[in-house]
Amino acid sequence: MSWPSALMKTKYGWNSGCVIYPLTIPTTSAANCYAAGNLHRLTATRKPEPDGPIVCSTGPSFICSAPGKPLLMTQPPLRIGILGLGSLGSVLAWHWRDLPLVALPRDQHSACNLKVQVQQQLWQQTLPCWQGEALDWLVICTKAAATQTALTPWRNHLTAVKNILLVQNGMGQQQQLADWLQEQQLPCQLWAGMSTEGAYRADDRVVYAGQGDNLIGRWGTEITDADHAVVTPPHTRIVNNIASQLRTKLAINAVINPLTAQLRCHNGELLQNPLYRQQLDALSTEIAGLYACLGWPEAAGLVERVQQVAAATAANQSSTLQDVLHNRPTELPYICGYLLKIAAEKNYALPLTTALYQQLHEISA
Repeated sequence: MSWPSALMKTKYGWNSGCVIYPLTIPTTSAANCYAAGNLHRLTATRKPEPDGPIVCSTGPSFICSAPGKPLLMTQPPLRIGILGLGSLGSVLAWHWRDLPLVALPRDQHSACNLKVQVQQQLWQQTLPCWQGEALDWLVICTKAAATQTALTPWRNHLTAVKNILLVQNGMGQQQQLADWLQEQQLPCQLWAGMSTEGAYRADDRVVYAGQGDNLIGRWGTEITDADHAVVTPPHTRIVNNIASQLRTKLAINAVINPLTAQLRCHNGELLQNPLYRQQLDALSTEIAGLYACLGWPEAAGLVERVQQVAAATAANQSSTLQDVLHNRPTELPYICGYLLKIAAEKNYALPLTTALYQQLHEISA
């Protein structure tokens, strides 16, 4: 039997998220099951009849006739909307290709045609425009600076959204959106994400260059048991402190992105060229000093972590370099600019970051 690509392996069988497959559980008390890629504790309760079905009362619907007998598992498919179908948004759409997806285009009515090259195979799909139907997740992959501008035209539909997930470089936009949602009295739960997927645009398609992790967590609050019960999109993993993950990536981006953009080089050249390596280590040390001043634990081992990422992504072009080469606005205001703002509040000098930021701002202006 050929399994759908979105099929999830469970302890007792398989679940596609939308198709029923027979399963078997050995006990009437409880079952641990992965549904849509996330662990759920399911409490099984027996109906009054001695041979009645066992019904799991939480999580996806599970029914079986008796212990040890085939169990039928149903899970309504997640409905996901994607705002920002650039390189990362397109790769996430590919990951979720067997789910009902909709796009949120700029003109608010056109369908979006996607092409993603995965090794030697080309995946193509047309996503319909969102018409305001209920969404489990609205995933935003725009540039950080465009977040609220891109989302505002859809304001009247947002009451139909359960969860909003930001998957972007930089920091600052997460709290800006949280404040806006509160002002608008919208009930959406706000999540932030960090992705290490590798992708770039080539001609009319997006090339999936390297598999990475997609970590997500609630913004502005610790993860609760109720959050762990939320069915999250496939190929994502909940972490307890997403802000820490974002701060680590922010520091790495604040070193690699502006340097590669200024020097017009791939990430690995920052290690291979002795002159570039000196700049890499000096800038990493400067950012680590700010983090230590702020009491952020991510300061520990930051210089080595930057070197590791540069080596692991040696063949990659940073997103900032790609933006500069294509005369697009960069995300540096939410990377270097965010750090400079925090440093100014603490009267902490960042001379290397300041110089790089000013030079690249002049280039992109």
